[in-house]
Amino acid sequence: MGNKKAAKPVIKEGSRSTLDVHFGEKLKGLRRTAVPKLTQEELAKALGLSFQQVHKYEQGKSRMSAAMMVRIAALLNVDVHYFFDELPIGVMINKEIRTPVLTGMSNAAHGPRLIDAFLKLKSDKLRGAVADLAEALVQAG
Repeated sequence: MGNKKAAKPVIKEGSRSTLDVHFGEKLKGLRRTAVPKLTQEELAKALGLSFQQVHKYEQGKSRMSAAMMVRIAALLNVDVHYFFDELPIGVMINKEIRTPVLTGMSNAAHGPRLIDAFLKLKSDKLRGAVADLAEALVQAG
C-alpha cells in the first residue's frame, strides 16, 4: 500500500482557462455532494440561470464571476473559500493544476455514494478496512 502514484495532471492550459476548469470541477463536486443533492437543472433554477449555463460553468467553458461564486456558496451553505481550497500556488507558473482528490472523487461515477457510505461507518477500523480494500483493488489492476 506504499505504492502511491503521483497524481497525473488533469487540467492543462488550452482553450479553457485552468482556473475556470478548476472552479467548474469544484462546483460540480459541491453540487453532487450537497445536502440535498442538486441536479444541474435544479441549481440553474435556484440561481435564475439556464441549465446550459450551469453546465458550461461545470465544464470550465464559461467563467464564473466572483459574485456568482458567492451566490452559489450561499445557496449550498459553504464558505466562498471552498472554490479556492486546494488551488496550487504555482498554477500560473507551470500552467497546470491537479484536480483535488475529494473533488475528483465527488465527480467520479459512484463517488458520492462511496463518500456517503464511508462517512457513515462507525469506526476508524472499518474505514481503514475500506481504504485497504480500495488500495488492494487498485494494485490488482
